[in-house]
Amino acid sequence: MNDYEKIRTMYMREHMSQRAIAKALGISRNTVAKYCAGASYPGLRADYHRDASVMTPDVIQFIQQCFLEDAQERNPKQHHTARRIYDRLVEERGFTGCESSVRAAVRNLRRTRSKAYVPLEFHPGEAMQIDWGQAAVMLGQERLMVNIFCARLCYSCTPFAMCFRKQNTEAFLEGLAHAFSFFGGVPRRVIFDNARVAVKSGYGKQAVSQDRYAAFAAHYCFETVYCNPASGNEKGLVENLVGTTRRNIFVPVPRMSSMQELNEMLVARCSQYIESHKVLRRPIAVKDALEEERKGLLPLPQLCYDSRTVMEVRVSPYATARMETNNYSVPVKYVGCTV
Repeated sequence: MNDYEKIRTMYMREHMSQRAIAKALGISRNTVAKYCAGASYPGLRADYHRDASVMTPDVIQFIQQCFLEDAQERNPKQHHTARRIYDRLVEERGFTGCESSVRAAVRNLRRTRSKAYVPLEFHPGEAMQIDWGQAAVMLGQERLMVNIFCARLCYSCTPFAMCFRKQNTEAFLEGLAHAFSFFGGVPRRVIFDNARVAVKSGYGKQAVSQDRYAAFAAHYCFETVYCNPASGNEKGLVENLVGTTRRNIFVPVPRMSSMQELNEMLVARCSQYIESHKVLRRPIAVKDALEEERKGLLPLPQLCYDSRTVMEVRVSPYATARMETNNYSVPVKYVGCTV
């Protein structure tokens, strides 16, 4: 470094020639020529990279074809490893290179296939995300797993949670209705995955809604946005809410006398969150953002949607009425009647 400083000083300030600098310092003229103009400096090394000659375009295409086969195979335990790709190249293509070259190519190609995401932003009243989770509770003396319906407004991050014994259509529609009532209005879009309680067939943009859910959406006048498979990032706000609810409200395991008491506690905790919380990297508190969001929500319909399932069944000689898979006891006077 001392020689470098002297070379630069002699050349730039004292205007000495390269020959004179080399003679004065007793070093090679090549060294002087390398450093005098400042085009390089000691310690600088050029990056060295050489592609293996055996990694031809055909080999790279074969590796990419293996990746495509993996994408079509839903079982991740049966995906190609670098070793398996190498073995197939040797067996099927007569590959003569070494395994390390294939491993390096696989590593680089997989790195370029990594997904990148764009943060989602929403206008007040534009959208709500919903999802389901599970948690253990004690209801009286009984320990059971309850299904947690979670909803979150996308602009204000206002949460709502409600528990059900089953994750069926009736619970799904009831949870949505209670969420809209809690928020004080209806968002223009509802975003969630392709749950069979709402989807008749297909998924994503090709999803076809169940008749009852379609009627519910028409009654509340919102648009449904079904996420693509394995795309939790498309509803990341509510994915986070499910985990937060389970960790903060259901630890330790709640002890309640009834499901109603449990849901009243959840509503109280959601209200507490609204009053006291400010989401990281958000300019305003949840309470203030919710006031803005409510101005953009659609008004609730005059009549709340009835999510119950009503059926007509014939009472058996054993004084039971069968609905779906259950027999319900009824007064004997209804034997033989349709109820």
